[in-house]
Amino acid sequence: MKGRPVSDQTAAARWRWLRQHIKRLRNSELEPEEKETTWRFAGLVVAAIPALTAATYLLGMAYHYGYTLAFGLDYAEFSPPADYLLAFGLLSTLNMLKPWMWPVLGSIFTIFPVAIALIICPRWRIHLTWLWQSSMFYRWLIKRAKKIGRYPAPFLFRTLVRLGNNYNKFAFLFLAVLLPIWLALAFFLRGASEAQSQITRLEQGKWSQTEAHSQSPLLGDEPHIRIACNASHCAYRLKGGDTLILRFDQIEQTRYKPEKAASK
Repeated sequence: MKGRPVSDQTAAARWRWLRQHIKRLRNSELEPEEKETTWRFAGLVVAAIPALTAATYLLGMAYHYGYTLAFGLDYAEFSPPADYLLAFGLLSTLNMLKPWMWPVLGSIFTIFPVAIALIICPRWRIHLTWLWQSSMFYRWLIKRAKKIGRYPAPFLFRTLVRLGNNYNKFAFLFLAVLLPIWLALAFFLRGASEAQSQITRLEQGKWSQTEAHSQSPLLGDEPHIRIACNASHCAYRLKGGDTLILRFDQIEQTRYKPEKAASK
């Protein structure tokens, strides 16, 4: 072996490793498949639908609560319908997750072709396994595992198990309770920020003509913000800080100008 080139030594080592690897694979028993895994997952999805629906409704409600509160209105008097809040919460959440959507989709569409290529190309798979098991990091991990096995630590093991259980409880609490509350607070602040932005544009005379403009003798020709409406009234924010609530019969019409007509 001393007189052989380095390539021959590597080829011989790979051949020995390949025979041992195939022998281990043939002698290893397949792990028993868990029964009813698909139905269990489907049950979890069905059980999560009401929670997701409630969380989506909470996000939409928090946004409009912060929006109406910035104008000094009572949200209970001008609350949007439930279907609108659900649609608004869902679309706002998707819009918020848009910056992370493409990296996640790119990772998914990268993992699947690589997995399929490794399945249909066993030579590549075996070569990658050889590179991993012949690396220094893999050998260091094996040595550390053997040392840990020779020196058991039952107290430390029990402590880690307890920490793992507490971590799972905290993760469930965070996902089920703290995360929706944190997102609802973020949506509440977004709604209040949007209202303040509209008030600033109205006071500076930069209110867009494409926004809703209602005609009424009580409103005059001043630019105004149509805040919200309920079954019988509409609330308006006037320039100067006044908030006016009108009945439907006090409003002649509400007009929306398209961008082309407003730019003329």
